Amino acid sequence: MLREAAVAAPILVVYAGGTFGMRDRGRGLEAPVDLRMEMDGILSAGRGSTDHGRVHPWVHAPASAIGDSSQSGHGGGLAIADLIRSASSDGHIGGAVVVHGTDTLAHVAAQTAFAIADLELPVAFTGAQKPLGTPGGDAEANLRDAFAWCARSTRGDAATVVAFGGRTLTAVRATKRSSEEPDGFHAPLARAESAVGIDESLGRALAAAAGHRAPSVGLLTAVPGMPASLVDAALAAFPDGLVLEGFGAGTFPLDDGRVPEAIRRGVEHGTPVLATTRCPAGSVGLDRYAVGAELAAAGAVGGADLTAEAAVGKLRALVRAGYAGRDLARRCAANLIGEQRSR
Repeated sequence: MLREAAVAAPILVVYAGGTFGMRDRGRGLEAPVDLRMEMDGILSAGRGSTDHGRVHPWVHAPASAIGDSSQSGHGGGLAIADLIRSASSDGHIGGAVVVHGTDTLAHVAAQTAFAIADLELPVAFTGAQKPLGTPGGDAEANLRDAFAWCARSTRGDAATVVAFGGRTLTAVRATKRSSEEPDGFHAPLARAESAVGIDESLGRALAAAAGHRAPSVGLLTAVPGMPASLVDAALAAFPDGLVLEGFGAGTFPLDDGRVPEAIRRGVEHGTPVLATTRCPAGSVGLDRYAVGAELAAAGAVGGADLTAEAAVGKLRALVRAGYAGRDLARRCAANLIGEQRSR
């Protein structure tokens, strides 16, 4: 009886633009602002979304910004998370499907997963490599798959996923792998086991942060010979948090000691620094090499095997929730919802 009650709750469908519904108006593909009729036709035709062959009820909600996802800013994922939180506050939705552009879909999905990690709500992000109506396209199937996954889940299934190309991937592990192939996303690493979950204190902080300013958090990827001036510039551009995506186990060009000094100055001025690896497998261990130890001594926190998308999303969500200093470092180092290997 409990499952039937959960299944009967409508699914919130959030439309945020992207290739999914784009049309060429003479200057390249652009996203229309309203696709309710088109989505209704797709979902009505997919009469397998309930156990009884009926179309599962759904409600539509446009995102605050609809367009090309490459233009998503710091607040894109948080705005969607806040929209879902608001819609779920009365318990009248059973899940959410977000139709989003693929360029930043993995970023926004991971951001949303952390920002609403306290909610027991299934959320599926989807999009398309080809617009609706394209022969052999993927838009219709992806929407149906995402919707069906939500309809099968219950409100107690606290998971945010990417439903794309016939696969369902954990959002905090997913990344875009192709701009052309139908299975444009993958998760090289499975959902990490032994997640500590969202305790009451963190849950309250995430909920209270809804609607607050989106922290300016960014990422800088290491290349050989990178000067400290670039790290200084990144710290200035992203004063609320910086992810350093390094080599191997988290090593980074030191520029004769000037990079650790830049990190130390940034941390002292309140900018947290999270060190990750560009490797698709393996984990950061800042104590493994002397170079990494210098980063740690300067105040950088190791990000285990976080993806770039999850690292930025996690740091931004925690900073918006009010965490700083040692409390922030402790939360960043913990496996909260399956996003990183526990050390």
